[in-house]
Amino acid sequence: MFKRFIRKMLFSLCFIFLFTMRYVDQTFSVALNDLPILAGWESVGVPLAEIQIEGWKKLNTDFMDTQQLGKVAANLEKRLRLRTLAPPVKGDELDFSYITMEGSLEEQVTVVITLQSIRGDAGGAETYCGVIALPTSAEMLAETVRRLERAFAPEVGEMPLAVMLGGVWPGRLSAGEAHQLMRSVFRRLQATESSGVAEDEYGRWSGWSSLIGGKAQRPGRATNLEFAYRYEATVDQTRIALGSPVLPGYF
Repeated sequence: MFKRFIRKMLFSLCFIFLFTMRYVDQTFSVALNDLPILAGWESVGVPLAEIQIEGWKKLNTDFMDTQQLGKVAANLEKRLRLRTLAPPVKGDELDFSYITMEGSLEEQVTVVITLQSIRGDAGGAETYCGVIALPTSAEMLAETVRRLERAFAPEVGEMPLAVMLGGVWPGRLSAGEAHQLMRSVFRRLQATESSGVAEDEYGRWSGWSSLIGGKAQRPGRATNLEFAYRYEATVDQTRIALGSPVLPGYF
């Protein structure tokens, strides 16, 4: 009877562990199957208004015409179960070819895929693949990342994906306030600050968190977390962005 009691207790403990692991992590206040960067955004204190997933990869050193690029695009469309509303946009020139298609995942996540091939003057060539996905809610973020990874891996290999979260702070955020906000976000993600710059209307910091996968190689160091702000005087608001492993170049 005692052995049966022990077995029941072990079974109950395993069930509770699996159930709670599926739904919540008390440390970060987000579901464990979500991305840790969402926990970092909670420390920003403004509503999440923008989510972007971006990937860019060099495929090979061959020149591929639109017919060849189209085969890759068609396979990606099929693997993603992408719902397209119009035929792909494509072009074929002597030293440059490209194909771009846009669609959605269950009409909830807009996805744009582009493939382009360039032939250099010296006879060399390079072919690239890029993707941008725009989930409309935080709940879709982690699943969209996983879906992209699963679809791209068999066709182009591992696709490095960067995630950006964005929101708006009403009015002007001073450099000191922005620095304190960054420190709060980095502390939440147990990140170490590696470098940064702050001015009156713009600032950007990068760091490393062991809770986040992926990395970007900087001169002499690796980072996987970036925080930035930019004041827009015309509308009197400050845009805030949190990215992993890097923020888009335009920010």
